[in-house]
Amino acid sequence: MTSQRTKSWRILITASDTSVATGLADLLLERGHHAAVHADPTDLMAAVSAEMPDLVMLCVAAGAEPDYALGATLSGMLEIPFIVFAAQWDERGAAAAAEHGALAFIAGSYPTLPQCVPVILGALQRSAEVRELRARLVRMSEALERSRTISMACGVLMERLHLSRQDAFETLRAAARARRMRLLDSAAGMLTALEAINELGSLPRRTVSEPDCDRVRSPAAKSR
Repeated sequence: MTSQRTKSWRILITASDTSVATGLADLLLERGHHAAVHADPTDLMAAVSAEMPDLVMLCVAAGAEPDYALGATLSGMLEIPFIVFAAQWDERGAAAAAEHGALAFIAGSYPTLPQCVPVILGALQRSAEVRELRARLVRMSEALERSRTISMACGVLMERLHLSRQDAFETLRAAARARRMRLLDSAAGMLTALEAINELGSLPRRTVSEPDCDRVRSPAAKSR
């Protein structure tokens, strides 16, 4: 796991009053991170489009409401974590931030900005760990699906060709090599073809009638 001392995070901050946000950005820059302040949410989204940040901070002045629509877009559609940095503690505000998917709700007097930095970096580290866990679960799911597809294809070969599991696997692998295909693609293709054949076999059979036979006779046969 990468430590906070060596990891450099990219953080974007949005605030209508940029004075506090700028001070927070300066503290992050001093610690070797990339931080930029955007007063206009449109400018923020343009910066996000140019280069995906690790975190977005919604800096909220006293009495103001965070732009949770922006937060939902960042978190839900773009999978960018965001936190709310409020001028003062608000129980309802903290609950609303959590409900809208905020990674953290930081509040307090602005002179304590240096104390907020470790909280921000800790939240970033937890977010990175969650992303890695999700990616690991996706990889495991994909691996299980690959194993299931190959196992099913081997089962078909065992049944149709009366092979052992090892021989069925070697046959499937030989076929993939002969076609210069991946083993997974060869197995999936075989199962798709088998499914198509089974679907054809399940269709109702139609008996060809005498008029149908007459239509397919040659002109010479009809003249006789």
